[in-house]
Amino acid sequence: MPPPAEAAALRRQQNRNDARRTIIDATEVLLTESGLGGFSMRALVQQCGYSAPTIYHYFGDKPGLIDAVLEASLEHLVEEIEQAPSDDNPVVQARTLCLIFARWGLRNPTHYRLMNEPRDRELPPGSAHQRAVELMSEPLNALIQNGQISEAQFQLIQQSLWACLHGLISLPAVHPDTDWSSNLLEISMDVLLGGWLAKYSQPGDWGEAADES
Repeated sequence: MPPPAEAAALRRQQNRNDARRTIIDATEVLLTESGLGGFSMRALVQQCGYSAPTIYHYFGDKPGLIDAVLEASLEHLVEEIEQAPSDDNPVVQARTLCLIFARWGLRNPTHYRLMNEPRDRELPPGSAHQRAVELMSEPLNALIQNGQISEAQFQLIQQSLWACLHGLISLPAVHPDTDWSSNLLEISMDVLLGGWLAKYSQPGDWGEAADES
């Protein structure tokens, strides 16, 4: 059994953790209901039961609170990526990670929108957002190391994947009444990855094709 002083410190830390979790959970509920534009600290106070000064004490300001909410969701995404089955084929691995990311975005449209909001400050080193980006980049980095693509090709493939994934994640939320194909995500990734790496598999081909487009 820990000494009284240590036990008291542990209780205080647990109380702080519980308060942060309650505030984050309440913020997520309000963001889901009304979006970022309709979110207010007054509504949050009513939802979570903590005063505005207490909320500011834990999170600094409203952007700090939103960052904490997004970080908590991205931590779950990182866990999913880290637990994904590995494959020696970087293209297969890239497909797996793209599908995990897209499905996270489809399940969490509010968090996905928050992730794409302009920021006035940089995320701290080691954030879940940064870690997710690094993990998503690993298959393409493996292709560079294998000599299959160049650094310039890496940038172009990465941007192409991001643009495609953004549409696949965002459009169903914007047009929920559209009868989206059930395998649209999987087929799109197969076509995109297969097209890039089949067409630009030889050194020198990439730049020539890019210049023609």
